[in-house]
Amino acid sequence: MALSTRLADIRAAQLERLRAGIESLLQTNRFYQARLHRVGTWDDFERLPLTTKDEITADQQAHPPFGTDLTFPIDRYSRLHQTSGTSGTTPLRWLDTPESWDWWVRIWADHIYRSAGVQAHDRVFFAFSFGPFIGFWSAFSGAERLGALIIPGGAMTTEQRLRTMLELHATVLCSTPTYAIRMAEAADLAGIDLAASDIRIMIHAGEPGASVPATRDLIERSFGARCFDHTGMTELGPTGVSCQARDGVHLVESEFVFEVRDEAGAVHSLPETGTITGELVATNLGRFGSPLIRYRTGDRVEVTRASCECGSPFAKMLGGIRGRVDDMFTVRGVNLYPSQVEDLVRRHAVIGEFCIEVREVRGMEEVTILCECQDGNGEAAVSQLANELRLALGARIECRQVPTGSLPRSELKSRRLRRV
Repeated sequence: MALSTRLADIRAAQLERLRAGIESLLQTNRFYQARLHRVGTWDDFERLPLTTKDEITADQQAHPPFGTDLTFPIDRYSRLHQTSGTSGTTPLRWLDTPESWDWWVRIWADHIYRSAGVQAHDRVFFAFSFGPFIGFWSAFSGAERLGALIIPGGAMTTEQRLRTMLELHATVLCSTPTYAIRMAEAADLAGIDLAASDIRIMIHAGEPGASVPATRDLIERSFGARCFDHTGMTELGPTGVSCQARDGVHLVESEFVFEVRDEAGAVHSLPETGTITGELVATNLGRFGSPLIRYRTGDRVEVTRASCECGSPFAKMLGGIRGRVDDMFTVRGVNLYPSQVEDLVRRHAVIGEFCIEVREVRGMEEVTILCECQDGNGEAAVSQLANELRLALGARIECRQVPTGSLPRSELKSRRLRRV
């Protein structure tokens, strides 16, 4: 089937689900009743207002504990999760009905796991504690739906997780990319050869690391396995996954409508040819109990329709999520994102954890990269990194070695950009 025909089919199915879903919101969803109108065409849809996280946060604060973005009575909802709160804002609480939870789980089983090559005979190890963050539970339930053997790694130290993973012959690891690097460091200290384990696939989320070439290469060398990147948001849903080509993340267009907001504030539908750059805007199509319509994700992306060797008709975010729009920092007029720095840092094996420290001095941003180093060659590596940053990014950035263990670590999302 020609790509244009497949895209036309996807768009037709999207519009049909939008019509039905928005009709239900107009009847009973207090948050969206005053914001929406009936949608019969794509022109109607594109006249709907954007939704921002600040608006959702303000609504939940004004109408605790769940806000007014609820289409059904509260007893129709069966699951509660909340955002991680790593961006410094109040965590959002989000409810799912049995139907919308099934939508989450189906996307994990049918899109994320299958795109990475996970099969029913695999043993999937989950290297995190199980709290209210939705990523743990949706990945777990998706593996269950797929028929894989599930190995939870909650309430364990990093070394206990490593030994359990190896003793039970796990073949798939789910974690943040930062925690995978931490596991590799702990394995080296414990004399564990991860490359000799049964792990063959790793699925990472929460940070752009698995789409940062140097970070992905570091993890793959450490584990002797292949990394895949998954994108999503607690309040929005599981939006994308990388494929075997691993040069970007395919957006799950069968379950979302995606748009891009450019720097001038104009919002564009995804083009049928070429690429488009800006902030990703998304509308979910299977979560109308607590939906998001034209939601500004805050993620900076470059989206293309170029054909992919995997054969997917879905658009691809080149290089995954390039960074958060609000994480941009400026060095002498040069706009930069943490992922650009990370790609250069991870090329130095002696540099472990790092942090980008930004402070304002006389109205200008001053940036320092703090680096923990693992052996006596740290000063040389840090000096070389400063030179590489200047050559690759066109910015002079101070790089400084700090004592090992002085920078914070997390098994969840790491916030490596720190404004002081």
